[in-house]
This record gives sequence, structure tokens and C-alpha cells, in this order.
Amino acid sequence: MFGIKVPNRTFFNVNFYKVMNDRIINGYFLLVFLIIHAGCASDPASRPAADPAELVAADSAFCQRSLEAGMKVAFVEYADSAVIKMDDGQPVIRGIQHLQTLWADPRPDGPSPLVWAPQHAEVAASGDLGYTFGYWRFPGRTDAGTDTLYYGNYVSIWKRQTDGSWKYVLDTGTNTPKPDDWE
Repeated sequence: MFGIKVPNRTFFNVNFYKVMNDRIINGYFLLVFLIIHAGCASDPASRPAADPAELVAADSAFCQRSLEAGMKVAFVEYADSAVIKMDDGQPVIRGIQHLQTLWADPRPDGPSPLVWAPQHAEVAASGDLGYTFGYWRFPGRTDAGTDTLYYGNYVSIWKRQTDGSWKYVLDTGTNTPKPDDWE
């Protein structure tokens, strides 16, 4: 082959050069097969769809659950096991066990008056991670005892669960003046 004469040496009628050459060729075929298989396994068509509307719906359902069952109940139910929850002036809550310990008891006043609405969402092309951004409002009292509405914005990072549902893995918000483009 290519002008190189390979001696025909045999041992028990087996040509070791041919055996080694066949093993190399078979190894190449195996490598090509594995590359093609790996490419098919990571085919974007086999991943969940990256639909931001689905994430907005999950965030809206989360708010509805809070309005019905209470903020603490909803925030525990919608939390991923590796959740990180950050609130103004509060220590960071890390992990579902910590969140459950701190927020296990329902609010004594029943359903939560906290309302939020997602304004924008994006989902990664992989379909397994996304975020929502929106506004919140909360009725309360000033230090002087006057009824008021507090406003803010929030960002929640969501992770798709193995059952296809979404749970937030990070949630944080800040106080702001009333947003101009919200109610």
C-alpha cells in the first residue's frame, strides 16, 4: 500500500499486520459512531421548547397561589430544592429546608396581599432555565400609621423540573417608586 511492502509474517496462520489494521479501522468506525450518537443525543429538537409564555404562565400561577393560600405557602411550593431567596434587609435563605423552616407556618392573616405581575421572560435555548422580571405591590402602613401601597420590581430565575414544571431557583426584589407602566 502506497508503495510500502508489508511483509507477510504469520503466527499460527494469523497475519498480525492485517489484524492490527482491522482493529484501527474498526476503532475509527466506533469513534465515528460515538460522535454521531452524541450529536443525536444533544439534538436541540429533542429538548423542551424554549417558550417564554410558559414561564410567564408559571410566574402568574405562582402569584395566584400566593393570593389564595398565602405568600409563605406559595413561596415554599414553587421553590426548587436549591433555592436562593433574597429580600431587602434580610439574610439570604439558601435551600428548600432553610426556606421551609423559616416560612413553614402560614401567614396569620390568611391569603397574601402581595401582588406581582411578570413583565418580561426569557428561556434559554436548552429549555431548562429562564427568568422573569416584573413588578410587585404590597399594601401596608407607613411609620405614621397611614395606609399606603409599597411598590417594587423583582427578578426570578426558574429551572425546569424533571416533570416539565417550573420552579424558581433564585428570587429577589427591590423597593421602588410606583412603576409608570403598571396599573
